[in-house]
Amino acid sequence: MLPFPKAHWYVAAFLILTFAAFMPSYFAVLPSAPWVHHLHGITATLWIVLVMTQNWSAHRRRWRLHAVSGIASMALVPLFTVGGLLVTQNTLLKDSVFKTMFGQALSVADLVVSVAFVLFYVLALRNRRNTAIHARYMLATVILLLGPSLSRLFAGYVPGFLVRSLETLPKFGDALDASFVVASAICLVLIIRDYRKGQPILPFFAALLATIAMVVSYYGIGYTDGYAKVANGIAALPVWQITVFALVTSGAAVLWGWRSPVPRSAPQSPQVAAAASEA
Repeated sequence: MLPFPKAHWYVAAFLILTFAAFMPSYFAVLPSAPWVHHLHGITATLWIVLVMTQNWSAHRRRWRLHAVSGIASMALVPLFTVGGLLVTQNTLLKDSVFKTMFGQALSVADLVVSVAFVLFYVLALRNRRNTAIHARYMLATVILLLGPSLSRLFAGYVPGFLVRSLETLPKFGDALDASFVVASAICLVLIIRDYRKGQPILPFFAALLATIAMVVSYYGIGYTDGYAKVANGIAALPVWQITVFALVTSGAAVLWGWRSPVPRSAPQSPQVAAAASEA
């Protein structure tokens, strides 16, 4: 049996929350937004829809759609990586109060997300013959996007975190902390759930480690003078160099993941199969 029969609905709910979260800062100013934001917004949205499609098609036995969306994912991952890195650079290029307070530190956390995203996808690709592991790594890629969306959702709509002016901008730091806590809590719930059901815990444990790495890099590296020099170097890079780097490295990782599948595991016992069907 396939795991997570309702996961596509949860991912769909997250997509709706993401649209709401980025409404003030992106969708409400769509015509004037930089093109790199459009690239990132389109590829991130397509990725979330793709994960929904993959899960839905598998549980509906729409194997052709599942295969087509799987092939499309291999082309989308490099584009998503390009968009993420260019948005990170764009943040570092801006001369603003937000950059001074949060942008530079957030950029290193964003780099962690970019690396972890490609890593989780490659692990999902390699384990495509093991649905229990494959599905969890695919969902782990969405967990990486929780922090950016939730922080803006809190800052835009939740009392106590609302940012409405320069005077209230420091509250965005509280929204960031809250988003990290929520993302970590979700990972812990999924880890405990899988442990109790005898399911693989490594994918969601890796998502938890990536979330912790984001926090550590944000607070421990992002505000240091040493990283400030790195950030200035990233900001000075030509767009084409970042694009080529992202396409080549992520493309090579995807190709390796496709050509190096993990052998299919031994048949599951009835107890494990039953547990997987309830996952």
